[in-house]
Amino acid sequence: MTTTTEPTQTSVRLEDGSVWIEGQLIQPPEGLTGPLVMGRDWLLEMIRTKNGHTRVFFWAPFAIVSDFPQVDSILNGHFVGFSTPSRPPRDWLMTSMMFDLETVALARTPHELIALIAEPRPYVSLENMDASPLSQKAKRLIATTFTTSILIREVAGVLGVSHAHLTRQFKADFGLTPLDYQHRLRVSEAVNRLSRGEGILDTGYDVGFADTSRFYKNFRKITGTSPGKCKR
Repeated sequence: MTTTTEPTQTSVRLEDGSVWIEGQLIQPPEGLTGPLVMGRDWLLEMIRTKNGHTRVFFWAPFAIVSDFPQVDSILNGHFVGFSTPSRPPRDWLMTSMMFDLETVALARTPHELIALIAEPRPYVSLENMDASPLSQKAKRLIATTFTTSILIREVAGVLGVSHAHLTRQFKADFGLTPLDYQHRLRVSEAVNRLSRGEGILDTGYDVGFADTSRFYKNFRKITGTSPGKCKR
């Protein structure tokens, strides 16, 4: 998954399991709402706007991004991105962030892209770092169990609060409910698996949805398209 705008993109899966993407950012499909949720893999994106300005976005694993700054300025911009199932490429990339690279040209390879972030840079954080301890604990627990059959009321029980209290606090901190977060993580994982050519039905069950109809419903609600359109 990429920014809150919908990308027109091509992607190439490399031998080590990483992915290199290139494309152009366009408006998202109508009806899509809510924060951006990242899956288990980090994503580094470099976007060059129509006026020649370059911005870099780092999306941390399992991040929730409610406020996306300067969306209009990057629409129709071209981008490249790199994602791989490993530790973030630099130790200073601890949270989802945005920073400027002035007029630097788009990287042509993953190596070029990683080289551009060798040193820490001033950045704007894209995540709510002031979320309550309860919501942070719930987020971590959901992130580590989202493909299982665990219920949100069971998460609340582990944390010693009621389901209703957890839902209110989580939404106040992150802009979506714990259940929405769980579903978005599952769909993000499904998109990743489908892009590798895995079957639709098996994918739905493997990421945690109990039945096919629920998988299709949540997938379309979150992505604006069907699983079949994402299958490689």
